[in-house]
Amino acid sequence: MLEEMATERGVGETWRFHTSEGLRLALASRPPDERLVRPEALVDLPQMGPTLHAALKRAGMLAPLRPRLVPFWMSADVGNCRECLAWTNERDQRCASCQNWAIGRPTGPCHRCGRKLPLRDDHRRSCVLLIAETEYDVDGILLDGGDQLWFGGPFALHLICTRAREGGLYGRRRLQIKRREAVAASRAARPVSVHLARPGQLELFHLARDWNRLDERRLPALTPAAKEVLDGFVTHIRARGWTMQALGPSIRTLRVLLAYLGGEAPLLEEDVRLLARRSCFSGARVINYWRPTGRLGPNHRANAYLARARRAADDAPGSFRPLVHRWIDVLCGQASQPSWPLAPSTVSSHVRLAAPVLCAWCADGVIDLRAITREDIGAALQPKRGQAASSLATALRSLFRALKRERLIFRDPARGVSTTSAVTLPGPLPDDRLRGTLDRMPSVRHQLTFVLAAVHALSGHDQRHLLLDDLDLSRGTLLVRRRDKPVHTLYLDDLTFRLARRWRAERHRRWPTSTNPYLLVTVCTAVDDTHPAVSPQAITKSLRRLGLQVGRLRMDRILDEAKHTADPVHLIRLFGLSPYTARQYVRAAHPYGGGPSPL
Repeated sequence: MLEEMATERGVGETWRFHTSEGLRLALASRPPDERLVRPEALVDLPQMGPTLHAALKRAGMLAPLRPRLVPFWMSADVGNCRECLAWTNERDQRCASCQNWAIGRPTGPCHRCGRKLPLRDDHRRSCVLLIAETEYDVDGILLDGGDQLWFGGPFALHLICTRAREGGLYGRRRLQIKRREAVAASRAARPVSVHLARPGQLELFHLARDWNRLDERRLPALTPAAKEVLDGFVTHIRARGWTMQALGPSIRTLRVLLAYLGGEAPLLEEDVRLLARRSCFSGARVINYWRPTGRLGPNHRANAYLARARRAADDAPGSFRPLVHRWIDVLCGQASQPSWPLAPSTVSSHVRLAAPVLCAWCADGVIDLRAITREDIGAALQPKRGQAASSLATALRSLFRALKRERLIFRDPARGVSTTSAVTLPGPLPDDRLRGTLDRMPSVRHQLTFVLAAVHALSGHDQRHLLLDDLDLSRGTLLVRRRDKPVHTLYLDDLTFRLARRWRAERHRRWPTSTNPYLLVTVCTAVDDTHPAVSPQAITKSLRRLGLQVGRLRMDRILDEAKHTADPVHLIRLFGLSPYTARQYVRAAHPYGGGPSPL
């Protein structure tokens, strides 16, 4: 038959050689019990496949075509990708996406389908795509017992499969619209919380809520009032110029509270703070937004120091317990007569020091503080020495002075009680400690705080409470306002003037919409609606890294000025000191030639 075809086509010996060799291979591929050659075997021939197909068919030795039992890519030139099974309509057995996927990836059995292919996180490429596409299956493409196939080439699915930092196996999804639609449909189908707080509902007993078992994926639906509150908070954020990404934790906190508790009744500040302890939650902006509206409930855990003081008052002897609570009210400025409140840490310290003395008096048979005499206070102070005795005397004087003012006792037995303690004179810093310090400061704000302490002798408390309106660059002055003292005016030198001008320009550039009245602000205080002052650490942290302290810088500056003059009035006018403090610095600077004080 090959000779007839060679004669018909007019070919030479080369054609006869290649066709005869190919025919031998085709005949050798037959199973032992079959006489005909299968058409599928001709696909694997290196060449002359169509010619041998026609020759065998003419000779009657070609078996009929059977139904395909193997993938299409083994029997034709174009078809599916053998890895992702996408229709590529190309001659390559693997699509370009699968070829790029296999670069640098280990090969192993897929955790989902079991096929041994290049993997990432134990899944092959098509399984990664299918899992990502069906995470929010709003189109219903997830089949039962099979997988949905797709086109390859330019119509193939493309997914940015970056690894997420936390949660999720495949990071960012391709179809964000799908996700939003699925989330919206899921939220619309959720019921309203059964724990909504009703306006005017009384509390039988207080019990702190436990937010540790919160499941954000199953939040209840928001009521119309809650939606209005949440929309108002988002509008407030945008009006202040804040970014939604930066304040996403605050929005998430308010959404959870409104979903479970509703928006009709006031929210408790305690719930906001407890929820804000969780990761990716923040409650400071929520509290600042709700407090001016008058719809923020009281916080039973407002301050740890005050809570500790109240617990110490509860542990006091029974007859002293109401008096100690009234004392705490006076220290916090909440008594019958107005007064300046003390710091919560100071209140806790006073109560902690006085508690053992009260217990000792109760053990001695004293049931009323009106029976305490000056001798009893002296006996309580006798075992103490130095700073411990001075601190205890201060706490007892505060206790009896507060009770006397509230007219709970007739006389103050602690009045005039004094203790002996060593007075430490101020000392200068070494000459090489300040050299080059200004160049090592990280920012303009830190440089300004250093100059205010080292040149103008301002304490950390004074710097924290400097007002922006008190800085007058046209006159080169800065007003220092101290409680119960006259306003002190600083005349800025060239260095301080330049730093103050640079800082005010930087503050306006970074926070143009900030309404904080203080001169020194940070990232947190500049956008806080409560307008707090900066923390002490914001001033002292940069100095501590260099081995310096604000108090030592202030002391060194005043002492250096006192060495050039023995007049305490000059120190009072220059630094705004009290007469006693000015005399102390003059005596420290002139221990042998100071003479009597002119004041």
